[in-house]
Amino acid sequence: MKIDDLKAILKFSAREEAMFGRFGLPKDAFYPMVLSLKVGGAWSYSTDDLKSISVMKVFTTYDEESKIGHTIEEVWLLLNPEYVSKEGTVHRLEKCGGRDERSLVKRPYSVTLKAERIIVATISTAKKKIYLKESPETTVSFSGPSAFYAAHEMEHLEHVEIDGLPMWAFEYEEVKD
Repeated sequence: MKIDDLKAILKFSAREEAMFGRFGLPKDAFYPMVLSLKVGGAWSYSTDDLKSISVMKVFTTYDEESKIGHTIEEVWLLLNPEYVSKEGTVHRLEKCGGRDERSLVKRPYSVTLKAERIIVATISTAKKKIYLKESPETTVSFSGPSAFYAAHEMEHLEHVEIDGLPMWAFEYEEVKD
């Protein structure tokens, strides 16, 4: 690693820690958000006193004329989340970090969660900025992929073994025109 890159990473980490410190929460509450920001995806973390999950929503803006677009990512950090409601069933392939292969699982199409606090990081790739704010709401609804990720992370918090039909249960079939 180049020394300039290392300096930039350390500077970024110091600014990140200072920003998170403004919310008056233990540092470890932010672990899922930090992982979502740096690695992507949804994450969970729990101790005896604290549970937190991060869930991503991704939006794309695209200019048809210039043929240029940008994504905007929202990373929702929920502290001590609980289900309010779940709706629908979607069968999908999913891989959990602890498994080597994907499995066919059932997830709700939409979920509503309540939390003690909700903090949202909005990442603008166009402006190269990460905007951080606390939501005035204590409930949030997710649908589609964001709901799948939220349900997956809630299972981790509930210590539920993620179980599904393994990929090798599928069969190949040739399609001829």
